[in-house]
Amino acid sequence: MKTLLRWLAARILDVDRYLRRNAPYVVLLLFLSAFLFVAMFDLIVITIRPGELGVLWRRLGAGTVIDTVYREGLHLILPVNRMYVYNARKQQFEDTIDTLTVDGLNVRVQYSVRYFLSADTLPLLHQRIGPDYVDVVVRPEIRSVVRTVFGQFKPEEIYTSQRAIQERVSEQSRQRLEARFIALDDVPIESITLPPRISEAIEAKMAYQQVEGEYVYRLAIAQKEAERLRIESNGLKVFNNTLAQSLDPSLLHWYGIRATQELAKSPNSKTIVIGAGNSGLPIILGKD
Repeated sequence: MKTLLRWLAARILDVDRYLRRNAPYVVLLLFLSAFLFVAMFDLIVITIRPGELGVLWRRLGAGTVIDTVYREGLHLILPVNRMYVYNARKQQFEDTIDTLTVDGLNVRVQYSVRYFLSADTLPLLHQRIGPDYVDVVVRPEIRSVVRTVFGQFKPEEIYTSQRAIQERVSEQSRQRLEARFIALDDVPIESITLPPRISEAIEAKMAYQQVEGEYVYRLAIAQKEAERLRIESNGLKVFNNTLAQSLDPSLLHWYGIRATQELAKSPNSKTIVIGAGNSGLPIILGKD
């Protein structure tokens, strides 16, 4: 143990003598090291903030690291390498384009695009497309889908099929962007603007269709009411015919006698019988 301590003490003295002899060079070396560390701090110490993901590119290795995605936090890398940081939160942008219907009429469409990046496919996106993926892929693909979908409809169909158009644009856009390693949330269409004359003609046509529908409805109600009255009239006719066949003079005579008896029992009535007529029925008059 004493031998080891003496050896360590000798080495410390050697280092101390070396530093004393080369003090200016040591100070210069420390200064240069500190300067390089400060100057290259952003290349060595990488901070990935909330909602971000990082992809590492190794200059002396195999290039883009495909199997690793760097998540939030502090990461140390070699200064010769480079970390590309992407926003992984849901993002949105708006766009407006002019497209043509199946009849060749111009339509202005304003829409929004909501998308986000997936950690599973981010390295492939970086390797094959790069940080400018919005202008390289997202915007052109969505515009192509919008033009294709609207080119399949007539102007008047656009007014009545907006929900179907919305769903078709979103579905086709989602399929295209997934093939480009981008996850699409939705493509809501904000507004559709047709030429003024076309819009007025379509609105007038739709108004006439509403009026026509109202008339058709009223006509259907009138026809049903007429059918009800016809059925009621036939029922009354059948009833009257049946009643006329079932009534004879003797039955009527019996009903008359019964009615006279009921009236005669009334305590508030005065009964006067004047003649009987050919039918033999009394005539009752008088009242208290």
